Amino acid sequence: MVRIRFWLPLSVCLLAWVTPSSAASTIGQAPWHQAIVALVQQHLPATTTKHHFELITPIAALSSLENCANVAARFTREPQRLAGRTMIELRCNDANGQNPLFVQIDVAVIGEYLVVTRDLAANHTLSRQDITMKQGDLSQLPRYALLATPTEIRRVVGQQLRRSLTQHSVLQENLLTRPNVVNYGDELIIEASGKGFQITRTGEAMDTGSIGDIIRVRLNNRQLLRVEITAAGRARPAQ
Repeated sequence: MVRIRFWLPLSVCLLAWVTPSSAASTIGQAPWHQAIVALVQQHLPATTTKHHFELITPIAALSSLENCANVAARFTREPQRLAGRTMIELRCNDANGQNPLFVQIDVAVIGEYLVVTRDLAANHTLSRQDITMKQGDLSQLPRYALLATPTEIRRVVGQQLRRSLTQHSVLQENLLTRPNVVNYGDELIIEASGKGFQITRTGEAMDTGSIGDIIRVRLNNRQLLRVEITAAGRARPAQ
């Protein structure tokens, strides 16, 4: 079986090599191939710098699509992070009732992800200086590795490590926890506002939580209220 590798810069698709070269040109123009290219490009991780895919399924298995001008492609299972082997369903929209074809591809993606800049102890609160970005093969990363997007960088700053990490370790979602800013028994200022009004009350926290958590608060009249923590010592009524 000959594997065909398609190199795919972000804005254009180039065929790196196939055997024979005439077959490569034909495959590159085939509607089923273009459908796969479009599907892959639509699902690339946000920090992708370059990528390519290899067709694992023998090309002969796609013979029924040779004369189909309108091919639809979709993943049989939506990838959490597109990298590595995955299965694609191809269907000819020109032929009603035709059974779909299933092809396997291997997608190699080079992109940027987050690592720590130094050895860090468990329970350390991350600062911007503690993290940096590294470029590499995303298929080799742990499942919960964090990509180096501006949103992720902002989100992880201020979070705490569940365990110690050595320098250059990949930063992973399951290694992070938000620090508690409210403890049981703390006094909370509860702010509610709307068009033309603002109400402020105080209450006693009946739970422990971090920013964004929903906890119970006991008001001065002993009533219990569910609130969302917005900062240390502050909250708003939960929606």
